[in-house]
Amino acid sequence: MIIYNKNNKVEISKIRERKKYIWFIKISILALCLSLLLTLFSEIILHKSNVIVAVILLVVFMFLNVFSDMIGLAITSCQIEELKKQNLDKKIFEKCLRLIKSSDKVSSILCDVVGDICGILCGVSGTMIAYIISNCIPIETFNLLLGAFISALIAGLTVLFKAISKNYAVNHASEIVKKTAKILLLLKFQKKDKNHKSRLNREDYRQDL
Repeated sequence: MIIYNKNNKVEISKIRERKKYIWFIKISILALCLSLLLTLFSEIILHKSNVIVAVILLVVFMFLNVFSDMIGLAITSCQIEELKKQNLDKKIFEKCLRLIKSSDKVSSILCDVVGDICGILCGVSGTMIAYIISNCIPIETFNLLLGAFISALIAGLTVLFKAISKNYAVNHASEIVKKTAKILLLLKFQKKDKNHKSRLNREDYRQDL
């Protein structure tokens, strides 16, 4: 039996604080790396593209922004009692519980990291669209108005879609969390299956030798 005294409580609180600082450092590094990779990717493609490709990238980044924000909010607002009422598979229920218990970290990754980075990239795509069009129509006043209009349009659409997705996330939180858990389990199963096949291939190769 473990006896907790004041020293143990202080030590546990220090460990928890240390873990929080480590998590802050990890999430900052993750945000930096993802931002750098996605920005480089978008810059390389956009500088060699036309308006159609830029619009496609804008739609993709906006979708990722809204979708990640919706999932993060759903996981944060989902109630465990609602999941208990449903007849869920044991593995799916356990995965849902892990997501809910780690909702602060999951929402930080989805809403803050992925969502904010995609929001910035939406702005980059919009700027590139205005730049490509301005090269075809060299009128300074028109280009200024075009840039302002595209920025306002992107902001307005993002706010609109986020408002709709947030309302849906709150009202269908358990369904979203359940589907997310199923997808994660499926990806995990496929990864295990690939590792198993690669291990069998290595064993067959050794036997042939």
